[in-house]
Amino acid sequence: MKKIEQKAAREITCRQGNALPGGTFGLERETLRVTAEGNMAHTPHPFRDDKKIVKDFCENQAEINTGVHNSAGAALKELAELSNRLSAEIEKRGEALWLYSNPPLLKNADDIPVAVYEGEQKDKYIYRLYLAEKYGKNKMTLSGIHVNYSLSEKMFRLIPGGSAQSTELNYKNQTYLRLAQGLLEYGWIINLLLSASPVCDGSYFSAERAGETVITDYASLRCGKEGYWNNFTPILFYDNITAYTGSIQRYVNSGTLKGASELYYPIRLKPKGANDLLNLVKNGVNHIELRNIDINPFSETGLDERDLEFIELLILWIVAEYREKLTYKDQIRVTENLKNAALYDIDSAAVYSKNNKPESARTAGLRLLDELKAFYGDNPVLNYQCRKLSENGIRYAEKICECFQDNRPLDFITPK
Repeated sequence: MKKIEQKAAREITCRQGNALPGGTFGLERETLRVTAEGNMAHTPHPFRDDKKIVKDFCENQAEINTGVHNSAGAALKELAELSNRLSAEIEKRGEALWLYSNPPLLKNADDIPVAVYEGEQKDKYIYRLYLAEKYGKNKMTLSGIHVNYSLSEKMFRLIPGGSAQSTELNYKNQTYLRLAQGLLEYGWIINLLLSASPVCDGSYFSAERAGETVITDYASLRCGKEGYWNNFTPILFYDNITAYTGSIQRYVNSGTLKGASELYYPIRLKPKGANDLLNLVKNGVNHIELRNIDINPFSETGLDERDLEFIELLILWIVAEYREKLTYKDQIRVTENLKNAALYDIDSAAVYSKNNKPESARTAGLRLLDELKAFYGDNPVLNYQCRKLSENGIRYAEKICECFQDNRPLDFITPK
């Protein structure tokens, strides 16, 4: 994310005393390029030297990166501008941006050309070949939106213990480490409310099923058990930033991961500048990255502003209220919760509390939203999220499935 000048600080009202100062947003959107017929495009990435519109795993998968913004609306405005710029350029080729997290018809492996990098960047090409071999090309086409969020300086002064230590790097690191644990504990609510990838073409699973409309068991295929995960459950240490980075490095040292970037976990702590573990230890955490957001085909930018504002409300609530530490068993449990909450049937999907008591995802979601409403008071963003769980047909996954009942042809380019 590239830093830009920030506007005046925002405040978010709550019932617990002082208003909470809002932080800053930066967004990354992965999206596939397709032909007018909805097939994977076979043209080169259109912006060779633009750092805000780059190619990701494959040549026909673009990644759009915004700068840092003071509000959800401002971040989404730039995302829309960049998306429109990309769309205008590829329209000259008769192409469009794919509006879903799941890929379109995949004819064969040649439909997914690994992004080529040469010269000093050749290692990026070699790394992508490694990912293709280990995880399969199809999985690497799953696309989503990453939300990068930085807490404001004022927030560090407001949280318990922050007034005397707010400028100390260690204190900020500890706050972000606690936030990361809280988002792992409660991040399943994001999957529950924002999932938008229940339908895909059968070619994602096998060539024999090409052209078949598949309505999966998931509201989010990429966040569910068959989605974007490593083939093991990582256990990370959150005592301090050295322990955290060391727990990731041990997977690299053992050969389990090629590098830290291969850790496919929904929450990442990231430094300013070079995204590597050494920089994270030296300069500390600059922002937290949430990676479990599907592309919403009903939104111009792929992300509804109310959903991005909800993510901020969840983050600030965790910073203000969460004081737990995740044990080894907790980390196994929360990972299962994240995957379970991506299931389509939220009445049978289970979310487990710290004492391993199961609740249906719908019940657990409404209970958590009630806690947030008790903290913030009456809030239109929270009211909107409650409607998704209390009324039928409001969740994005439900709307998408409604479009494709009875094996009707998929039309991902123009959402209904």
